[in-house]
Amino acid sequence: MDFFRKVPKIELHAHLNGSLSNRTLKELGAIKYGKDDPATTADECFYKITTGQSLTLKECFQKFKYAHDLTDQQETLAYATRAVIQDFAADNVVYLELRTTPKTTAHMSKKQYLTTVLDTIRKVQNEIPSITVKLLPSIDRSKGLQEAEENVSLVVELCEEYPDIIKGMDLSGAPFGTSFSDFGVILKKAQSCGLKMALHCGEFEDDDEIRDMFEFGTDRIGHGTFIRGTNLEVARKRGIPFECCLTSNVKCSTVSSYKEHHFKKLWDGGFAVCICTDDFGVFDTTLSQELSICCETYGLNLQDIIQLQENTIHYTFASEEEKQKLMEIFNNFKNTVKFV
Repeated sequence: MDFFRKVPKIELHAHLNGSLSNRTLKELGAIKYGKDDPATTADECFYKITTGQSLTLKECFQKFKYAHDLTDQQETLAYATRAVIQDFAADNVVYLELRTTPKTTAHMSKKQYLTTVLDTIRKVQNEIPSITVKLLPSIDRSKGLQEAEENVSLVVELCEEYPDIIKGMDLSGAPFGTSFSDFGVILKKAQSCGLKMALHCGEFEDDDEIRDMFEFGTDRIGHGTFIRGTNLEVARKRGIPFECCLTSNVKCSTVSSYKEHHFKKLWDGGFAVCICTDDFGVFDTTLSQELSICCETYGLNLQDIIQLQENTIHYTFASEEEKQKLMEIFNNFKNTVKFV
């Protein structure tokens, strides 16, 4: 693991609330409820999570419930954002695109939620210059079209104040009973303002929706598990990058095993593809671990891992100047590596 920790890494698909470590959840619980408050100490599942015990899939997803509850105030949301960035930086992630859905809570508006995250990113980047962080605000399609319109309008408004941080938008959430075409119309407003699109695409079997997303013009594909046939060829020809989240897909059972994951087919086929964590806190992983899995499962060597990360620079929503700086980081790293 030493090599995988040392190699500079780029993370393009990470959800804020899903990236809270067990340690951070425990710290947030103490901040919000106090160390001796029964709201946390009497909760057997919360105790099991924060002590790092083995979890069932249901218990893994229970982490989202705790994360949302514990980040419903500006103080705890800022603490969580800072902790996530620090954890990625500690894993030697040098570039991070973080995602979160603006929420109205009992303690803050959507605007306060989003500006809290953005202001924290700006502060932490000054404190930890080794990592560059961007934000992709998200639409949760399960919340309906009105919520989506509100989120897009807010993001477009805040782009003027945070043009260096807000670089794109994400569409996620349970897709059932919704139509992408309705959300596409709303997202066009953000797209017309120069924001990139990183859509959850091909998470379930719906060839028509995948085609609609390609026609809309997604810049990256979130997961892409069920993209096949003509749609797969379109992705190849257009060079649309796939964001592959190995452990997330295996633990959620959208793929049966690491061995059967579509990453191998994409990598061997010369597709644009990168490795991401999705929700490292929920699924108890790191980007270093995901890269290690690539070597162990798919036969990639250490040179391949460096190339995989270098390729990912071109899939970021960073500026050309920022991409050049990332290339310099990798060139400097390669000068220190000796392969047997």
